[in-house]
Amino acid sequence: MKALQGVEGHVEWVEEPSPACDVGQVRIRVAAAGLNRADLLQRAGLYPPPPGASRVLGLECSGVISEVGPGSSWQIGDRVCALLAGGGMAEEVVVDARHVLPVPEGVSLAEAAALPEVYSTAWLNLFQLAALKPGEKVLLHAGASGVGSAAIQLCKAFGNPCWVSVGSADRLVYCESLGAQGGVVRTEGLEALRDFGPFDVILDPVGANYAVNNLKLLALDGRWVLIGLMGGREAQLDLALVLAKRIQLLGSTLRSRDEQFKADLLSDLGQNVWPLFSEGRLSPQLAKTFPIQDAEAAFAELATNQVSGKLVLVIDPSLS
Repeated sequence: MKALQGVEGHVEWVEEPSPACDVGQVRIRVAAAGLNRADLLQRAGLYPPPPGASRVLGLECSGVISEVGPGSSWQIGDRVCALLAGGGMAEEVVVDARHVLPVPEGVSLAEAAALPEVYSTAWLNLFQLAALKPGEKVLLHAGASGVGSAAIQLCKAFGNPCWVSVGSADRLVYCESLGAQGGVVRTEGLEALRDFGPFDVILDPVGANYAVNNLKLLALDGRWVLIGLMGGREAQLDLALVLAKRIQLLGSTLRSRDEQFKADLLSDLGQNVWPLFSEGRLSPQLAKTFPIQDAEAAFAELATNQVSGKLVLVIDPSLS
Protein backbone atom coordinates (compact mmCIF):
# COMPACT_ATOMS: atom_id res chain seq x y z
CA MET A 1 0.00 0.00 0.00
CA LYS A 2 1.01 3.66 -0.35
CA ALA A 3 1.39 5.76 2.80
CA LEU A 4 2.61 9.22 3.84
CA GLN A 5 5.85 9.38 5.78
CA GLY A 6 7.54 12.34 7.41
CA VAL A 7 11.13 12.41 6.18
CA GLU A 8 13.60 15.08 7.37
CA GLY A 9 11.06 17.88 7.51
CA HIS A 10 9.00 17.00 4.45
CA VAL A 11 6.52 14.27 3.45
CA GLU A 12 6.79 11.42 0.97
CA TRP A 13 4.09 9.12 -0.46
CA VAL A 14 5.89 5.78 -0.29
CA GLU A 15 5.27 2.03 -0.40
CA GLU A 16 4.65 0.43 3.02
CA PRO A 17 3.79 -3.16 4.01
CA SER A 18 0.06 -3.75 4.30
CA PRO A 19 -0.72 -4.58 7.97
CA ALA A 20 -2.48 -7.80 8.95
CA CYS A 21 -6.02 -7.64 10.35
CA ASP A 22 -6.15 -9.55 13.63
CA VAL A 23 -8.75 -10.45 16.25
CA GLY A 24 -10.84 -7.45 17.26
CA GLN A 25 -9.55 -5.28 14.43
CA VAL A 26 -10.94 -3.93 11.18
CA ARG A 27 -9.28 -2.85 7.96
CA ILE A 28 -10.43 0.47 6.52
CA ARG A 29 -10.00 1.51 2.92
CA VAL A 30 -9.15 5.14 3.59
CA ALA A 31 -11.11 7.89 1.88
CA ALA A 32 -9.59 10.85 3.72
CA ALA A 33 -7.42 11.74 6.70
CA GLY A 34 -7.54 14.74 9.01
CA LEU A 35 -4.44 16.87 9.47
CA ASN A 36 -3.36 17.83 13.00
CA ARG A 37 -0.52 19.75 14.60
CA ALA A 38 0.86 16.46 15.87
CA ASP A 39 1.48 15.52 12.22
CA LEU A 40 3.49 18.72 11.75
CA LEU A 41 5.61 17.85 14.77
CA GLN A 42 6.12 14.25 13.64
CA ARG A 43 7.11 15.38 10.14
CA ALA A 44 9.75 17.61 11.77
CA GLY A 45 11.07 14.70 13.84
CA LEU A 46 9.82 16.20 17.12
CA TYR A 47 6.96 13.85 17.98
CA PRO A 48 7.67 10.15 17.38
CA PRO A 49 4.70 7.76 17.50
CA PRO A 50 4.13 5.79 20.71
CA PRO A 51 5.80 2.36 20.96
CA GLY A 52 4.04 -0.12 18.69
CA ALA A 53 2.14 2.52 16.71
CA SER A 54 2.49 2.98 12.97
CA ARG A 55 5.16 5.43 11.86
CA VAL A 56 2.83 6.54 9.04
CA LEU A 57 1.38 10.00 9.63
CA GLY A 58 -2.27 10.52 10.52
CA LEU A 59 -4.22 10.40 13.80
CA GLU A 60 -7.70 10.14 12.26
CA CYS A 61 -9.28 8.97 9.05
CA SER A 62 -12.52 8.05 7.37
CA GLY A 63 -13.35 5.35 4.87
CA VAL A 64 -15.10 2.06 4.20
CA ILE A 65 -14.46 -1.17 6.10
CA SER A 66 -12.91 -3.73 3.76
CA GLU A 67 -12.05 -6.54 6.21
CA VAL A 68 -13.34 -7.54 9.63
CA GLY A 69 -11.28 -9.54 12.11
CA PRO A 70 -12.85 -12.13 14.43
CA GLY A 71 -14.75 -10.63 17.35
CA SER A 72 -15.92 -7.43 15.67
CA SER A 73 -19.53 -6.47 14.97
CA TRP A 74 -18.66 -4.15 12.07
CA GLN A 75 -19.62 -5.20 8.54
CA ILE A 76 -17.69 -4.94 5.28
CA GLY A 77 -18.91 -1.83 3.50
CA ASP A 78 -19.68 0.20 6.65
CA ARG A 79 -18.80 3.90 6.33
CA VAL A 80 -16.72 4.81 9.36
CA CYS A 81 -14.20 7.17 10.88
CA ALA A 82 -11.45 6.19 13.30
CA LEU A 83 -9.19 7.56 16.02
CA LEU A 84 -5.61 6.39 15.52
CA ALA A 85 -2.19 6.56 17.17
CA GLY A 86 -0.79 6.77 13.62
CA GLY A 87 -1.29 5.38 10.14
CA GLY A 88 -4.29 7.35 8.85
CA MET A 89 -2.58 8.94 5.85
CA ALA A 90 -2.44 5.75 3.84
CA GLU A 91 -4.47 3.80 1.33
CA GLU A 92 -5.61 1.50 4.13
CA VAL A 93 -5.28 1.21 7.88
CA VAL A 94 -5.92 -1.54 10.43
CA VAL A 95 -7.36 -0.36 13.74
CA ASP A 96 -8.90 -1.66 16.95
CA ALA A 97 -12.60 -2.02 16.09
CA ARG A 98 -13.50 -0.22 19.34
CA HIS A 99 -11.77 2.95 18.08
CA VAL A 100 -14.13 3.25 15.13
CA LEU A 101 -17.38 5.23 14.91
CA PRO A 102 -20.00 5.35 12.15
CA VAL A 103 -20.02 8.34 9.83
CA PRO A 104 -22.89 10.48 11.14
CA GLU A 105 -25.98 10.82 8.97
CA GLY A 106 -25.62 13.67 6.48
CA VAL A 107 -21.83 13.90 6.88
CA SER A 108 -19.53 13.19 3.93
CA LEU A 109 -16.46 10.99 4.23
CA ALA A 110 -14.21 14.03 3.76
CA GLU A 111 -16.00 15.81 6.61
CA ALA A 112 -15.95 12.68 8.79
CA ALA A 113 -12.16 12.54 8.56
CA ALA A 114 -12.09 15.82 10.48
CA LEU A 115 -14.09 14.56 13.47
CA PRO A 116 -12.44 11.82 15.60
CA GLU A 117 -9.32 13.55 16.91
CA VAL A 118 -10.80 16.97 17.70
CA TYR A 119 -14.06 15.78 19.22
CA SER A 120 -12.26 13.13 21.26
CA THR A 121 -9.83 15.76 22.52
CA ALA A 122 -12.49 18.32 23.36
CA TRP A 123 -14.82 15.82 25.04
CA LEU A 124 -12.05 14.15 27.03
CA ASN A 125 -10.56 17.35 28.38
CA LEU A 126 -13.64 19.46 29.00
CA PHE A 127 -16.27 16.96 30.04
CA GLN A 128 -14.33 13.99 31.40
CA LEU A 129 -11.14 15.38 32.95
CA ALA A 130 -12.36 18.88 33.85
CA ALA A 131 -15.84 17.54 34.72
CA LEU A 132 -17.53 20.57 33.18
CA LYS A 133 -20.98 21.21 34.64
CA PRO A 134 -23.87 22.97 32.86
CA GLY A 135 -23.61 26.73 33.22
CA GLU A 136 -19.90 26.80 34.04
CA LYS A 137 -17.88 29.29 32.00
CA VAL A 138 -15.11 28.17 29.64
CA LEU A 139 -12.13 29.90 28.04
CA LEU A 140 -10.73 28.26 24.90
CA HIS A 141 -7.30 29.39 23.75
CA ALA A 142 -6.73 28.94 19.99
CA GLY A 143 -10.49 28.91 19.67
CA ALA A 144 -10.55 28.76 15.86
CA SER A 145 -8.40 25.61 15.70
CA GLY A 146 -9.86 22.19 15.00
CA VAL A 147 -10.10 21.37 18.70
CA GLY A 148 -11.36 24.85 19.48
CA SER A 149 -14.07 24.61 16.80
CA ALA A 150 -15.26 21.31 18.28
CA ALA A 151 -15.07 22.62 21.84
CA ILE A 152 -17.16 25.72 21.06
CA GLN A 153 -19.92 23.59 19.60
CA LEU A 154 -19.85 21.14 22.51
CA CYS A 155 -20.01 24.00 25.01
CA LYS A 156 -23.04 25.43 23.23
CA ALA A 157 -24.74 22.02 23.03
CA PHE A 158 -24.25 21.26 26.73
CA GLY A 159 -25.07 24.68 28.16
CA ASN A 160 -21.64 26.17 28.84
CA PRO A 161 -21.00 29.77 27.80
CA CYS A 162 -17.52 30.04 26.30
CA TRP A 163 -15.08 32.71 25.21
CA VAL A 164 -11.97 32.43 23.05
CA SER A 165 -8.55 33.83 22.33
CA VAL A 166 -7.69 33.81 18.63
CA GLY A 167 -5.16 35.12 16.12
CA SER A 168 -7.28 37.59 14.14
CA ALA A 169 -10.56 39.48 14.08
CA ASP A 170 -11.84 37.25 11.28
CA ARG A 171 -11.20 34.18 13.40
CA LEU A 172 -13.07 35.75 16.31
CA VAL A 173 -16.09 36.27 14.03
CA TYR A 174 -15.77 32.61 12.99
CA CYS A 175 -15.81 31.45 16.62
CA GLU A 176 -18.82 33.60 17.42
CA SER A 177 -20.64 32.06 14.45
CA LEU A 178 -20.14 28.64 16.08
CA GLY A 179 -21.51 29.79 19.43
CA ALA A 180 -18.72 31.54 21.35
CA GLN A 181 -19.94 34.49 23.44
CA GLY A 182 -16.93 36.60 22.47
CA GLY A 183 -13.20 36.81 23.06
CA VAL A 184 -9.97 38.60 22.23
CA VAL A 185 -7.37 38.73 19.49
CA ARG A 186 -4.13 37.57 21.09
CA THR A 187 -1.96 40.28 19.51
CA GLU A 188 -4.06 42.85 21.36
CA GLY A 189 -3.37 41.14 24.69
CA LEU A 190 -5.30 38.78 26.94
CA GLU A 191 -6.14 41.35 29.61
CA ALA A 192 -9.56 42.10 28.14
CA LEU A 193 -10.59 38.52 28.92
CA ARG A 194 -10.99 39.65 32.55
CA ASP A 195 -14.16 41.44 31.44
CA PHE A 196 -15.68 38.04 30.62
CA GLY A 197 -14.31 35.98 33.51
CA PRO A 198 -13.58 34.50 35.87
CA PHE A 199 -13.65 31.14 34.09
CA ASP A 200 -14.33 27.75 35.61
CA VAL A 201 -12.32 25.86 32.95
CA ILE A 202 -9.53 26.92 30.58
CA LEU A 203 -8.56 24.64 27.70
CA ASP A 204 -5.00 25.60 26.83
CA PRO A 205 -2.84 24.35 23.92
CA VAL A 206 -0.43 27.27 24.33
CA GLY A 207 1.33 26.79 27.66
CA ALA A 208 4.02 29.09 28.99
CA ASN A 209 3.07 32.33 27.26
CA TYR A 210 -0.44 32.26 28.71
CA ALA A 211 0.30 30.66 32.08
CA VAL A 212 0.41 33.81 34.24
CA ASN A 213 -2.82 35.13 32.75
CA ASN A 214 -4.53 31.76 33.15
CA LEU A 215 -4.07 31.88 36.92
CA LYS A 216 -5.54 35.37 37.06
CA LEU A 217 -8.48 34.45 34.84
CA LEU A 218 -9.54 31.27 36.65
CA ALA A 219 -12.35 31.25 39.18
CA LEU A 220 -12.34 29.61 42.60
CA ASP A 221 -11.97 25.84 42.08
CA GLY A 222 -11.05 26.50 38.45
CA ARG A 223 -9.52 23.84 36.24
CA TRP A 224 -6.71 24.60 33.80
CA VAL A 225 -6.34 21.80 31.26
CA LEU A 226 -3.02 21.93 29.43
CA ILE A 227 -3.04 20.09 26.10
CA GLY A 228 -0.14 21.68 24.20
CA LEU A 229 2.98 23.80 24.38
CA MET A 230 2.72 26.06 21.33
CA GLY A 231 3.82 29.00 23.48
CA GLY A 232 6.70 27.31 25.32
CA ARG A 233 7.28 24.90 28.18
CA GLU A 234 8.69 27.02 31.03
CA ALA A 235 6.78 29.62 33.05
CA GLN A 236 7.17 31.37 36.40
CA LEU A 237 3.93 31.18 38.39
CA ASP A 238 2.58 32.68 41.59
CA LEU A 239 1.70 29.49 43.44
CA ALA A 240 -0.14 31.48 46.09
CA LEU A 241 -2.90 31.98 43.50
CA VAL A 242 -3.04 28.24 42.94
CA LEU A 243 -3.60 27.70 46.65
CA ALA A 244 -5.96 30.60 47.23
CA LYS A 245 -8.21 29.68 44.32
CA ARG A 246 -7.85 25.90 44.76
CA ILE A 247 -6.87 25.65 41.09
CA GLN A 248 -6.33 22.27 39.44
CA LEU A 249 -3.71 22.08 36.69
CA LEU A 250 -4.37 19.02 34.52
CA GLY A 251 -1.83 17.89 31.94
CA SER A 252 -3.44 15.82 29.20
CA THR A 253 -2.40 13.89 26.10
CA LEU A 254 -4.49 11.47 24.06
CA ARG A 255 -2.22 9.79 21.51
CA SER A 256 -0.24 7.76 24.06
CA ARG A 257 -3.28 6.51 26.01
CA ASP A 258 -3.81 2.76 26.04
CA GLU A 259 -6.28 0.85 23.88
CA GLN A 260 -8.89 0.39 26.59
CA PHE A 261 -8.85 4.07 27.54
CA LYS A 262 -9.48 5.06 23.92
CA ALA A 263 -12.17 2.40 23.56
CA ASP A 264 -14.00 3.80 26.59
CA LEU A 265 -13.60 7.35 25.29
CA LEU A 266 -14.98 6.45 21.84
CA SER A 267 -17.89 4.59 23.42
CA ASP A 268 -18.75 7.67 25.49
CA LEU A 269 -18.38 9.87 22.42
CA GLY A 270 -20.66 7.61 20.39
CA GLN A 271 -23.37 7.72 23.05
CA ASN A 272 -23.25 11.39 24.05
CA VAL A 273 -21.82 13.34 21.12
CA TRP A 274 -22.38 11.49 17.84
CA PRO A 275 -26.22 11.76 17.95
CA LEU A 276 -25.86 15.56 18.00
CA PHE A 277 -24.57 15.54 14.42
CA SER A 278 -27.76 13.92 13.15
CA GLU A 279 -29.77 16.43 15.19
CA GLY A 280 -27.92 19.32 13.53
CA ARG A 281 -26.49 20.60 16.82
CA LEU A 282 -22.91 19.81 15.79
CA SER A 283 -21.33 20.18 12.36
CA PRO A 284 -17.91 19.35 10.88
CA GLN A 285 -15.79 22.44 10.36
CA LEU A 286 -13.95 21.45 7.21
CA ALA A 287 -11.93 24.45 6.07
CA LYS A 288 -10.29 22.90 3.00
CA THR A 289 -9.39 19.61 1.36
CA PHE A 290 -6.19 18.70 -0.47
CA PRO A 291 -5.52 15.69 -2.70
CA ILE A 292 -2.85 13.47 -1.19
CA GLN A 293 -0.49 14.53 -3.99
CA ASP A 294 -0.59 18.06 -2.50
CA ALA A 295 0.13 16.95 1.05
CA GLU A 296 3.13 19.25 1.37
CA ALA A 297 0.92 22.26 0.58
CA ALA A 298 -1.57 21.13 3.24
CA PHE A 299 1.17 20.89 5.86
CA ALA A 300 2.43 24.33 4.88
CA GLU A 301 -1.03 25.84 5.23
CA LEU A 302 -1.56 24.31 8.67
CA ALA A 303 1.83 25.68 9.76
CA THR A 304 0.65 29.26 9.07
CA ASN A 305 -1.68 29.04 12.10
CA GLN A 306 -4.32 30.84 10.04
CA VAL A 307 -6.69 27.91 9.47
CA SER A 308 -10.19 28.13 10.96
CA GLY A 309 -11.41 24.58 11.48
CA LYS A 310 -9.79 21.55 9.88
CA LEU A 311 -7.73 20.58 6.85
CA VAL A 312 -8.23 17.15 5.28
CA LEU A 313 -6.20 15.09 2.82
CA VAL A 314 -8.33 13.20 0.30
CA ILE A 315 -6.66 9.85 -0.36
CA ASP A 316 -9.30 7.99 -2.39
CA PRO A 317 -11.68 10.45 -4.09
CA SER A 318 -13.73 7.57 -5.52
CA LEU A 319 -15.06 6.94 -1.99
CA SER A 320 -16.05 10.55 -1.30
